[in-house]
Amino acid sequence: MLFKIKLYKPSNKHNKKPLSFSGFFIACVTLVSLQGVSQLSGAQTAQAAQTNQTTNASQQQQQNQEQESLLDSLFGKNLRESLDIAFGAKEDITLTPAQAQALPYAANYMKLGDFPRSLVVLGEADNLVQGHNPDAVYAQRLQWFTTSNEIIETVQGRVQSLENLKHAKVKSIWLAQAPSSGMRASHAKQISKQASNQLSYDFRKTSAFHTEHKPHFVTVRQSYRVVKSQREQSLAMPNGTTLNVLVTEEQLYPIADQNDNSSTQAIATNEFYRDLASGRVVQSKQWLGPELGYFEMTEVQPFNGVGGPTQNWGYSALPAQSGFQDLKTQDGSDPTQYRQLRINVTQQATTQQETTQQETTQQQEASPTSQLFNGLFFGKIPNQPGQPNPRSLRLNDVVTEFHRLGLEQVPYAPLTRLHSPKLDQWFSGRKAGMLVRLRMLEQTYKADGETELAAQAAELTQAFQSWPLRATYIHGWSLGDARINQATNKALNLADAAVSNSVIPSYELSLNAAPQTSSLQVGLATQLSDHEQVYVTDAHGQISLVPLQSYNSTAEQRALAHQPGALVLHSIADKDLPKGFRDVNYQLAMFLQHWDWSANSATSSATASTKTTTQPDTTELAHAKH
Repeated sequence: MLFKIKLYKPSNKHNKKPLSFSGFFIACVTLVSLQGVSQLSGAQTAQAAQTNQTTNASQQQQQNQEQESLLDSLFGKNLRESLDIAFGAKEDITLTPAQAQALPYAANYMKLGDFPRSLVVLGEADNLVQGHNPDAVYAQRLQWFTTSNEIIETVQGRVQSLENLKHAKVKSIWLAQAPSSGMRASHAKQISKQASNQLSYDFRKTSAFHTEHKPHFVTVRQSYRVVKSQREQSLAMPNGTTLNVLVTEEQLYPIADQNDNSSTQAIATNEFYRDLASGRVVQSKQWLGPELGYFEMTEVQPFNGVGGPTQNWGYSALPAQSGFQDLKTQDGSDPTQYRQLRINVTQQATTQQETTQQETTQQQEASPTSQLFNGLFFGKIPNQPGQPNPRSLRLNDVVTEFHRLGLEQVPYAPLTRLHSPKLDQWFSGRKAGMLVRLRMLEQTYKADGETELAAQAAELTQAFQSWPLRATYIHGWSLGDARINQATNKALNLADAAVSNSVIPSYELSLNAAPQTSSLQVGLATQLSDHEQVYVTDAHGQISLVPLQSYNSTAEQRALAHQPGALVLHSIADKDLPKGFRDVNYQLAMFLQHWDWSANSATSSATASTKTTTQPDTTELAHAKH
């Protein structure tokens, strides 16, 4: 017998999936769906064919190009041509009610900014539950894929993330903080209820140092004060039905003017239309900043829901205050054929107090809370239809199964980390080596009579020892991207995890909430303004040497030191480092790539070596763009 956790095996009872992970299969289904719609108007098609026989072929071709609708132009073309039209449309796609009802898969209209409206098919869906109870589903995490691998993720109608965008400036965005829902159908009678809250998105953009040959990015947080109002109305849907909906409007105001609502006009207004009967958000319009504009979404064909947990369940929650333990087989079987998956879910607890419309919601950061889960899986996934050989267990497999156990909140993708005991062993040697170098640096300064620099080296050594560091294989991870891009879907192989032949190889996945502050300052207990330049390690592992003074930098360059989830190293200036130690600061910045965000001290500002910063002045940034 093994440990009491059941092994995850493919169940004979398949859960209903919107589509396969394969981008090619998504494309095929889209084409088949649209071809099925065309059969609804067979009589009209036959009549058109009869008319074609009486006209000149070249004239008819020109007439068809001018008069055919965008949807009709999909029929009769090969797969690639059809998809280029469907997802690279130059005009809005519009289905008739009959065509919408005939779609066999969940689909939505989606429109971003000034781009034409597209028809997008649902790619994947995962449940979100309350209290880690698989039966207490309160929402679904929906992922929509396009043929160019753009990923739109929504929860209760709100954009959770946009990734792999082909926008010239913005590449990805993630929801960092959402206002309280207030959109449940049970609140329908509270039509005039108003509340203030905060909405924040993190935008991954090209930075001031970005070039075509050397890409460089910066994460910028945009936050708004939200004032809500609600009303009921009827809403006509694309499939011909009319629904009674609860409309929640969110007026977005600048955070800087939080104490004076009367003198400031709303920047934008979000709208969410929730069906009172089913509780689904069937239509929404959301402001995603000046670069992207509004994101609009309308339900064309609803999704019926996700299946329950598999019978061969792979996870169990661990008791509070309990830690992870190594597992061994008890029946003499080879432990290396299994994988133990340890998951640490960290959520940022906040205390929230709703006030009047004129006052913003007050939120105070509290210590993060963690919940541990233990899972056991086979290291190889048995053959599936169309798959000649068993394949390695991958990160996507275990996270998908973890959703079935009951994930409560969508984690902040840029702070997802993956560890293993074997990687920990290797990393401990590197840390010991760096500690020796820092102590040698202190002794070198003392030998040269540089007492002030020697004291700074000693302080830096002490700070380094207090950092919550843990080696990670990944710096940020997207579930949606892993489902369509195997390069980002790490194989949980034996070589990276096995530490002995008697223990089941294990990995630990750290799922974290968005950072509440814009950056953390670590190292020397100095002010940021004391430095001419600093090394900045962002949440994605990118290291940048950032100038800080007005005479050697611009506001956009200095913004790199204020990124959410960035670690700003306060250290001895490079020019003051002696020969043989010139790379010390860069080496320390590389260690900061392995900051453990699941540790309580990782987000604490109580220690002298760790300080938080706020966002740079947005007015200064605005002037810098002109």
